[in-house]
Amino acid sequence: MMSRVNMPPIARRTVRHPIDRRTALRGGLLAGAAVVGAGAAGVGLTGCDSSPSAETLLAEDLVPLVRSAIADESTARALMAVEPAYATALGVVADQRAQHARALREEIIRLDQDVAATLDRPATSSTASASAAGAPPAAPSLARLRTDLDAAAGQARTIALAAGGYAAGLTGSVAAAVTSMREVQLA
Repeated sequence: MMSRVNMPPIARRTVRHPIDRRTALRGGLLAGAAVVGAGAAGVGLTGCDSSPSAETLLAEDLVPLVRSAIADESTARALMAVEPAYATALGVVADQRAQHARALREEIIRLDQDVAATLDRPATSSTASASAAGAPPAAPSLARLRTDLDAAAGQARTIALAAGGYAAGLTGSVAAAVTSMREVQLA
C-alpha cells in the first residue's frame, strides 16, 4: 500500500507589481512602434544601396543571349536561299533561335523591367563600330553561323552554371539545343 506524504500548505502571497496593466500595455505599444520605426529606417537605408540586385545582374547577363539568338535567327534565314542543301536545317535553326530569343526576353522582363527596356536599343559591339567606321559587315556564311552557335552555346552554358532556379534551367536548355543544332542540324 502506498502512502501519501502530506506537505504543509504553501502560503499564498499577493505580489504587488510596480506597474499596472495599463502602463505595461502602453509601454508595449511604444516598444512596438519603435521596432517598426527602426525597421522602416533600415529599409530606407537599404533602399539607398546603389549596387544592383541579383535579379538585375542576371537579367543583364541574359541580354547578350537574346541578341545572339536574334542574330543567329537572322543569319539562318538569310542563308536559306544561299545554302539550298541546308535550307531545311537552317529553317529549324532559325525557328528554334527565335523561340530562344522569346523565352530569354520573357525571363529578362520577369527579372528586371529596366534591363528589358534595353533589349530594343541597338547593341554596342565591335561590329557596330566597324560598320560605323566604313567597313562592310561580314557576309553570312554557314561556317560563321556554326562559329556563332558554338559561342552562344558556351555563353549559355556559363550562365546556366552560375545561375539558379528557372534561369539555370532555361539557359541550360538553350545551351543544349544550340549545341544540338550545331552538331546535328549543321554537321
